[in-house]
Amino acid sequence: MTGAAARLGDRLERVVYVDSAPFSAGMRMLDLMPPQAADELRQEVTASGDGWKLPVEAMLSRSSSLDGLEDKMDTLRARATPHPFGTYTQPVSEPVEPAADVDRVLIACREFTALLDTGIPMLAHLNQPPWRRFDLPTGHWPMLSSPKALATALNTAAS
Repeated sequence: MTGAAARLGDRLERVVYVDSAPFSAGMRMLDLMPPQAADELRQEVTASGDGWKLPVEAMLSRSSSLDGLEDKMDTLRARATPHPFGTYTQPVSEPVEPAADVDRVLIACREFTALLDTGIPMLAHLNQPPWRRFDLPTGHWPMLSSPKALATALNTAAS
């Protein structure tokens, strides 16, 4: 999403990240994981994902918060699709910043909120303008666990 937002230039009014964040040029998702966890994901993709997709169960068991989904796991499993593993392995290419006048919104769920609040230097810019941050007290899938709160945050961001 980061690279696409940058390429759209002034044709883009707003970019909204839901429980995710933009990566810097050269960064990739696997860089955020311990090497052993990254190797386990690669093995899962090779064994059960036809070499290119991360199976749903691997995503659910290894990489995301399930807070608020106790009674919605059947729905999540029924609607989820395997994730293209290239999005984990391919680094973001330049340019990575949207145009200067693009509104930047971050909707952070519980674990990401805690991470942002620790003051990690590579995330510090997300806590200051031009970023606007909305926190949701739920897990990684707010569209299932807190759909009204997510809709409210999106509506507020767009107003």
